[in-house]
Amino acid sequence: MQNEILIQNGIRAIILIAMIFVLLFLLTFTGVIGCSEIPMAGEAWCDVYWTIKTYTTGGPRVLIVYGDSGLGNPIGFNNGSLEELLADPNLLSVHADTQHIDNLSYGVLQNYDIVIVDRAKEIETKQLRMFIDYASNPTGGVLVWTGDAGTKLGPNDHPVYTEDKDPSTDTNTILGPWSRRDEDYIISFDELLGVKPVDNEKITFCELFSCREGMPMLAGNIETEPSGNHPLIRGITRSLPLYVFKGEDFGIVETLSGGITNEVLSLDFGSKMSVAGYDLNKSVPLIVTSGIGERIIYYALPIEYYANPELEKAGKATYLLPIENMYYGIIKG
Repeated sequence: MQNEILIQNGIRAIILIAMIFVLLFLLTFTGVIGCSEIPMAGEAWCDVYWTIKTYTTGGPRVLIVYGDSGLGNPIGFNNGSLEELLADPNLLSVHADTQHIDNLSYGVLQNYDIVIVDRAKEIETKQLRMFIDYASNPTGGVLVWTGDAGTKLGPNDHPVYTEDKDPSTDTNTILGPWSRRDEDYIISFDELLGVKPVDNEKITFCELFSCREGMPMLAGNIETEPSGNHPLIRGITRSLPLYVFKGEDFGIVETLSGGITNEVLSLDFGSKMSVAGYDLNKSVPLIVTSGIGERIIYYALPIEYYANPELEKAGKATYLLPIENMYYGIIKG
């Protein structure tokens, strides 16, 4: 009798452990919790989780989506492309697949754990809808959006206007380039990203402020969020100088209030910046996460620009940690 009780208790314990294991896997798979956030497990659970994922679905799988223009260097338009940096055996040794935005489908996106959109200024509304569906799917991956991607409307798209009129022009104000519509569908992509450009046309730093051709310009100092422990910025020293080049700079955005957003890295100008028609805050976001499980990440400065080889040629420092943290911060949390 006692042996039967012991066997029954043992079976119950095994079932309970299996149920906890399945629950942990589902919570991690859907992005509700990061794999390193499991108490007393941490990176050990990350190793278990990604081992299971690799054998079942393959992973972590990375896709770089690119277009024809805009900020970013995804596949080697110049030296030091994102694809090359990810594949560098001394850095990450990660093979990323690449796909032009015009040849992309939602079915392709579903196959990837990390999707990075880079150098894709013009994106049609119907194409943006694919990324909304990808980021909204509980079993989807992490969407990494960079710079000015999607800020130029497609030929069949139209801006969305506010109900209020601009007193100086007596016309309705455009909500922003990420708020648009095609024939019968309206989207607010800025709400997904948790950020919006400060202007509808002048999106980048060098469009707002004069950058000399081929000359590095000091934009300000990089500032981490107070704890400095977020996985995307772990190990990054505060107050690092950020130099940029004309055409190789970053998007000027502001974080939206009211959503699930976290500004983990910012650029401190040193003082309030003013330019004709604009009054910017003393700092602007560089990395903003949004959504449950932080499954949407916006990089104002394209990731590969942190290691822009032009910086070394000009005698300025490059930073590799943001690139490493982007990958390991996502898969290990």
